Amino acid sequence: MRNLFLVCFSLVFTSVLGQSPRNLFQEGGGRVVLNKSSEIIGNDFIYDDWNKGLVVLDDSIFSVQDYLRYDVLLDRVLLKNMNNLEEIIEIDDNTLTGFSIIEHKNNIKHDFVSLKKINFLNEANNGFYEIVFNLQNTNYFIKKNLKEIYDPNKSKGTQIINNEPLKYEDKVIYYIKNGEELYVKVRLKKNDVLAVLNNNKSLVENYIKANKIKFSKEADVMKLVNYYYSL
Repeated sequence: MRNLFLVCFSLVFTSVLGQSPRNLFQEGGGRVVLNKSSEIIGNDFIYDDWNKGLVVLDDSIFSVQDYLRYDVLLDRVLLKNMNNLEEIIEIDDNTLTGFSIIEHKNNIKHDFVSLKKINFLNEANNGFYEIVFNLQNTNYFIKKNLKEIYDPNKSKGTQIINNEPLKYEDKVIYYIKNGEELYVKVRLKKNDVLAVLNNNKSLVENYIKANKIKFSKEADVMKLVNYYYSL
């Protein structure tokens, strides 16, 4: 993952660099019509509402956006045209390096980066991966947000009338960077995490005990990963 990308994401959005939102629409966008299905509960976006954010093209062009959404199901980034808020644009430019979303409900910034299969040790798809939030702005611990459509009627057998609606369910897959700069798929379990963080074992164990690390908690694993890479 690119260091320049992370450095720029650490900035507060005080200025706009590079091309304007209007140029983004003209050069790398396709118009989208959003149709919410009445047959599925929930939606395919990571957050329910539009949020402020930032898009990054080719690691060098940064553009602040007032209306940005990430479609998890289709792994795509959507913007509103500031000259016509009814117009929704998909940024399908292949130079889209990543983006940030400032979730307005709790004012937390979420950073996403575009990664390829070659960045992973395990099998993984090209797409956008979220950098797990940390004050050090490191990229050692990331996650893939997914949406799956669940049919609650399947578990009830064929004798019962299927009258419950489908619904979206959230799924998260975690990855930790190893010593070869490749991301390794892990569960939030001690054995999985320590299989990747496999050096300085005594120091790591002491840190786990001293800080009462709970491997089921994303924030605790993030602390451990940052400590490991500080050694």
